[in-house]
Amino acid sequence: MNGCAQGNNGVSRRGFVGGMGAAALAMLSSGLVACGGDSGTGSVGEDGYKDTLVVAAYGDQDTLDPQINVTNDKVLRLLYSGLLVVQEDGSIAGDLAETYDMSEDGLTWTFHLKEGVKFANGEDFTSADVVATFERLLNPDHPLRYTDTVAFIDKVEATDDYTVVMTMNTTYGAVEDTLAMQCCFIMCKSTLEEFGYDIGTDPETINGTGPYKVTSWDIDEQMTFAVNENWYLGEPGTPNIIMKVIPEASSRAMALENGEVDIVDRPAVDDVERLSSIEGLTLVSEPGYGLQGFQFNCSEYSKCQDVNVRKAISIAIDREAIVGSLFKEIGETPTHGPLVPMNRGYVDLGVPTRDVDAAKQLLAEAGVPDGFEMTIMTFDGYNKGVELAEAIKDQIADAGIIAEIVTVDSATFNATLNGLTPEEMKYDMFIMGFGGSSLDPDASLRRICVTSEDGLNTNNYGWYSNARVDELLNGAITLVDQEKRMEMYEEAQRIIYTEDPFAVYLNLRNSLFVMAEGVENFSLNPLQVPCFETIKVKA
Repeated sequence: MNGCAQGNNGVSRRGFVGGMGAAALAMLSSGLVACGGDSGTGSVGEDGYKDTLVVAAYGDQDTLDPQINVTNDKVLRLLYSGLLVVQEDGSIAGDLAETYDMSEDGLTWTFHLKEGVKFANGEDFTSADVVATFERLLNPDHPLRYTDTVAFIDKVEATDDYTVVMTMNTTYGAVEDTLAMQCCFIMCKSTLEEFGYDIGTDPETINGTGPYKVTSWDIDEQMTFAVNENWYLGEPGTPNIIMKVIPEASSRAMALENGEVDIVDRPAVDDVERLSSIEGLTLVSEPGYGLQGFQFNCSEYSKCQDVNVRKAISIAIDREAIVGSLFKEIGETPTHGPLVPMNRGYVDLGVPTRDVDAAKQLLAEAGVPDGFEMTIMTFDGYNKGVELAEAIKDQIADAGIIAEIVTVDSATFNATLNGLTPEEMKYDMFIMGFGGSSLDPDASLRRICVTSEDGLNTNNYGWYSNARVDELLNGAITLVDQEKRMEMYEEAQRIIYTEDPFAVYLNLRNSLFVMAEGVENFSLNPLQVPCFETIKVKA
């Protein structure tokens, strides 16, 4: 099941990672578990385990249609499965596909499907469902958010009930990683026919082959799941799951302490030290699949259009000091490049050294020797988002750059990064989380770094444009020679990170969870998504 249900008895395990401070490490090594203890929901079986797991989530879903959803894949992976899956070691294997193979020219892929798999409503899974899924995703008349992601696919055909042939319109270097993404999760043909683009709007329209099914959904309140009795990998650890939407981090922490929930997703950094001091709480802080930083607006209307200005800002910042000060409690570290270490093709480019004198020289070369004024947009939906902006403001002031910080709400933040023209963008820099939806570097780089074709910032949020980067990223994805691909990605990373900065990358974001007493078998898949289906809760 999507990178979690693999290995022994269909379940993989990943250990807790430290870097959290002595208190948290001591709790992990001693095996202590949380206070609170009883979420007060569900019942306890004869084996002493609860029948319901309660999770405090920081936000709700925009939809449970995997071809549209952009907010949170922690839920979709409970409901659906794909043809392929990322395994614990990062390799790709069959999921709904028993086996698969590629033609010598790389243009034809054949998938032999597992037999006996059923959807949550009891219907048999066959090749017809795969064809219907991809025909919908590829439909140019009704393009979905991820239609471009699979644009390398020309057609998908069923040669029999359990064989699918996928023909590509070009060679593509990340076929396997892409097919393991959530946008390629397989949907039921009859459900698609019945509900069309209303899929994922309420429980009746959600029908996958994952370990759970949705039984109720109160928008922005909570979502409940029951076991999918037809799950082809057996039985999940806990029959029922409740996800309570609690946007405020302090309220999520309080719910855990009061015994209302079993697991908290994304505790605030400021809460970690306090929670770590409470006897019994188990804290998980593991290097995540994402970076945090501030992206440059590179358009002609921005103070950051000049590459030397961007270089100056980059080297006027002390990343070690900022990250060490703001994130020491959770052990986050400065970034060493525009990718995360678990990415294929990752290159350790180090942490840029702060050099204010060199920054001033670069500003002089850019024609602004006395500095200039600029705006930095931030959003407190990111951990320490405001504090990070303030730290950058203080440090670049030493080079003569005077920054105004503008803190926006969620709606404004999303609107700013969705289809604006350059003249409509008000900010010279803006906070951003970076990371793709697969381990292949293409997913993290090409969509946001190549020159925007339509002039809007729907994907390339800051209008970054470098001809060599375009050549490298657009070229690498067409190759099946993985060694050559990674050489091209290495060059692209060096350009994006230092030679022609795309952003000020700051911290490698950790995946943070705190859990209550009795929670067993918590693990994260290679994309840092919790494997909720493996968890059991001792009463």
